[in-house]
Amino acid sequence: GMVIVFGEITTKATLDYQKIVRGAVKDMGFDDGAKGLDYKSCNLLIAIEQQSPDIAQGVHVGKADEDIGAGDQGIMFGYATDETEQGMPLTIQLANQLGKRLTDVRKDGTCAWLRPDGKTQVTVEYKDVDGAMVPARVHTVVISTQHDDGISNEDIRAQLQEHVIQKVIPAELLDERTIYHLNPSGRFVIGGPHGDAGLTGRKIIID
Repeated sequence: GMVIVFGEITTKATLDYQKIVRGAVKDMGFDDGAKGLDYKSCNLLIAIEQQSPDIAQGVHVGKADEDIGAGDQGIMFGYATDETEQGMPLTIQLANQLGKRLTDVRKDGTCAWLRPDGKTQVTVEYKDVDGAMVPARVHTVVISTQHDDGISNEDIRAQLQEHVIQKVIPAELLDERTIYHLNPSGRFVIGGPHGDAGLTGRKIIID
């Protein structure tokens, strides 16, 4: 039941941290203690300090715009691909779209039993076309999503198929061999920061 915001930033702006953070928690869907966090009653600890002047002078102070660095730390790697319009590999694009769809059907009431926490993964099988690796089919779909108590695993899986997977993944990429792991642990009532908390960004390379 606690949100801690800490770090360093230098700004002339006056921010209402309480309003911003509680609004973000509300937008995520954590609006009831039964979900593990309630934006209305959670404890909020703010520990924001000014950025170290030693770091500032090395990054932006006294520098021309074209010489300003990205910041204190940064890990960037990856590549663009023509597999999707977004330039992202099809696997991550489909996984992201499934995650967004989970949020959409939760918020519009289509799947009102959904809770905010969830994770998705898509595995794609490729084929060699004149030396280029081209997506051929979706091999595996994994969705684990937090849910209200009382709904059966059968209902969860059926609704995820109908309202999430079939709305996101093109039918021509799915076949009778596609494997589905939908809430494979069998129960995911306790979730969000109540079930597993840590530092945002701690898995920067994985994510």
